[in-house]
Amino acid sequence: MLRVVSDSQSTHLPPFLSTAQPVKFAVGFYEAEEDESGSFRWMEQQASLTFAALPGERFLELRAFSEFHDLSQTLTIRAAGSSAGTQDGTQDRIVAAFPLTQGWQTLSVVLPAGVAGVDLEVNKLFPQAYYPQDSRRLAIRLWAPKAHGDPQRHGHIRSQQENSIANVREMNAGATVLSSTPRMLGIDMYGVCNVKPPCVYCDWQHAKDLEGDQVEAPFDHRTLEEWGEFFDNSSMLVNCSIGEPFMMKNFDSLLDTFGNQGKFVELTTNGQILTDRNIEKLLGRNIHLYISLDASNGDTYAKLRNENWDRMIGNIRRLIRAKREANDLPRVFVVFMPMKLNVSELEDFVKLCAELQVDRLILRPLNWAETSDLTWDRNGHHYDYLDQLLPFEELVRISGRAAALCERYGVALSDQLDFGGDLESAFEEGYEEGRNKAGEKGVLKEPTEEPAFGAADSQVSAVEPRPSAPTSTPLPSLGNEANPPCLEPWKSLYILRRGVMPCCYGAEPIAPMTGYRETWNSQLMQDIRSDLVSGTFHTYCQRSKACPIVRKAQASQELTFSGRSKKSLLRAIHQVDRWLGGSLKKVYHLARPSVRA
Repeated sequence: MLRVVSDSQSTHLPPFLSTAQPVKFAVGFYEAEEDESGSFRWMEQQASLTFAALPGERFLELRAFSEFHDLSQTLTIRAAGSSAGTQDGTQDRIVAAFPLTQGWQTLSVVLPAGVAGVDLEVNKLFPQAYYPQDSRRLAIRLWAPKAHGDPQRHGHIRSQQENSIANVREMNAGATVLSSTPRMLGIDMYGVCNVKPPCVYCDWQHAKDLEGDQVEAPFDHRTLEEWGEFFDNSSMLVNCSIGEPFMMKNFDSLLDTFGNQGKFVELTTNGQILTDRNIEKLLGRNIHLYISLDASNGDTYAKLRNENWDRMIGNIRRLIRAKREANDLPRVFVVFMPMKLNVSELEDFVKLCAELQVDRLILRPLNWAETSDLTWDRNGHHYDYLDQLLPFEELVRISGRAAALCERYGVALSDQLDFGGDLESAFEEGYEEGRNKAGEKGVLKEPTEEPAFGAADSQVSAVEPRPSAPTSTPLPSLGNEANPPCLEPWKSLYILRRGVMPCCYGAEPIAPMTGYRETWNSQLMQDIRSDLVSGTFHTYCQRSKACPIVRKAQASQELTFSGRSKKSLLRAIHQVDRWLGGSLKKVYHLARPSVRA
């Protein structure tokens, strides 16, 4: 029988849990709903929360979601229902007022002694034009309020919150040198994996070559102390290690530290060692767990990884059963990367997600890598990375088809090709074609072009893709019209063994792992931010071919004559190379180190 815990696996609960008291939704809230983070309630413009009055000071912690990008929506919290034991007897006084950042954020306020509730007020509603068929008056979403007596946790959350607000202000102002630190840190917890040989699409050796002397660098509490304000001020951690985190000996204590400081964590696993003990480590924690699957059956799975399909599916089933008694945490997401090998299984994969009752299906494009020479022979199948890549227009159709299938089978979907937004409106024809074919088993269309290797960079505007059809009356502003097309270089930094990256789709490291402080406001980061503010992509971004924002921008505008000529030439070279059995590509790879040097 799995043991259910909440936020900590320690024998002794941390103070914020041992002192926690229930908080009730009183008035001004709608019935519970779910999004990718879990259960929440929409709040009207005014609402109230109640809890038991206590004689001492304590802290109210709220998790709130705002739709506005420009800090123009504010939340005011007033103490109400004070008991007779309060010093001045005031029944209605402002405890705090916060400008809200877009998305989910954690807020913490000091509750005066004797307070038995708070009144919440938001200065403006989420415009109803975004939900015209819904007559409700919606302001913000609220999730998991709690009252506790832990001043250290309160301090951690307030520093994260203040840094997030400062970061958004600098981003909105187009600043290229930032006084704030990243709101989101990409971290590298462990560099060893239990799947050997590696998954067929994992460029394991190249990653380990990049890691060099850092391949065995420890990730522990001393690491977090060295990071100082970079760790302390971050509110979100994303594990981007080329390895399996559940193999770590200090995994439990790190999760405790993350949870005790109120940080939201994303972890990726292959799911094959989700033992009962490892499942216990996750229960009740505010974690999004991404499980790499990419197949709807054991045969395809064995062609991608190994023959551990039955064990891995059994692990997922046990995890999902166990988390239902732990506030439905962690959230369990399964990943499908469409490629020629598995794209015909999309509907079966969606059905599998529905049957497993996972929280979300993640549709993630296989990273575009024109120079990859990965090949494997596994389970009777020859896998060639370049041959498996799907052209952009096919990925758009797959996105539309996945959306329709997920609606049909009741599965929540996150489409990472839509990173940055506007996929459906900008590529409406292909997207709708995919939706309309959701009932077919899906025979791939012939690609209109071959992936080229050694492709030259082409200058591409970073403006948002234009919609393919005239739009109706513009929707009310949410304050993001002037935002750069990509926000990653302002809000994120990836401190990885293979080097520091400005975003998760970075083509190459821009500094060694230890150079993260200097990198944050380096000249290159300033130039990347400056180009994005001006509406263009920096050369570094253009080289990051896997970035969905770059790919959508490339696909949404016509190439210049020079760009078309280069592309035609590269396509011709690629075709000749195929006729020659790949000898040109081999020569290219042999010469590449010298060219780089």
